Parts: sequence; structure tokens; C-alpha cells
Amino acid sequence: MVIVNYGGVTRHYVKGLTNRRALLIFGLLLTVVGVAGFFLGTKPGDAFHLDTGQSIVYIVLGIASILAGEGWSSEWKRVFLGLEGALFLVMSLAGFALSGAGDGNLGIFTVAHPWENVAHLLLGLLLLGVALYPRRFRDYSVGTNVSD
Repeated sequence: MVIVNYGGVTRHYVKGLTNRRALLIFGLLLTVVGVAGFFLGTKPGDAFHLDTGQSIVYIVLGIASILAGEGWSSEWKRVFLGLEGALFLVMSLAGFALSGAGDGNLGIFTVAHPWENVAHLLLGLLLLGVALYPRRFRDYSVGTNVSD
């Protein structure tokens, strides 16, 4: 835990899953799952169905996450992570809506199985939570009339 005193304001915050760490960890995870999708034979009835389009999207998002985590500034890492989290949330909600109504086809790939949609929902919530969680004192000082 880190305690910051500045301008009469004291804040306690925990260093944990930072934007950079989240981008690197989940970028690597998405890339590995995307590559594995080409080698593992999945059928539409499996718990996680990885078709070619989904594997390509996972690889592209994974590599983009790794590049953003290593090369971008902190502000842009947060923006990218938030957009990626929102993308996974929208994908999960569309998957839930379409799987109840039919085949779960999102155009590029299908998300017909509920476990896929739950995984996308949890990933989206986690990425958005990390992106929106304040990390630095200046993130806390926005509403406190303290300028740093």
C-alpha cells in the first residue's frame, strides 16, 4: 500500500494490476488463445468454440495490446485498455442477445456458447475496471481541488 500526502489530502492506494501489466498479461493470453485456435479442433457444441475469424481477432488484439503496453504513454494505455474492455463487453452482450435468438453470428465469428459470452463479459469488466481505477495521485486529485 502506498500513502500519499499532498496539499492536506491523504490517499491510500494499492499497486496491483496496472494498465501496462493488464495490457501485457491479457495481450499475451489473447495471442496464445488465438494461435491455439488454429491448432485445436473445436466444434460449435464445445464450451469455447474458436473459429478462424475469432482466432485472427484474438491475435490482432493480443499483439496490439502488447505493443500498446510497451510503447505507449500511460494516458494512451488507459484509453486503449478501456476501449478493449468496452469491445469485450459489447461482444459479450451481443453474443448473449444473438445466442438466444439464433446462431450467435457476429459476422466475423460466432459466439454461440454461453461460456464464451461469460468469458468475454468477465474480461471486459476486468479490463474496464483496471482502466478506470485511479493509479496516480493526480488521478485522485481531480475532485479534491489539489493541483499537482
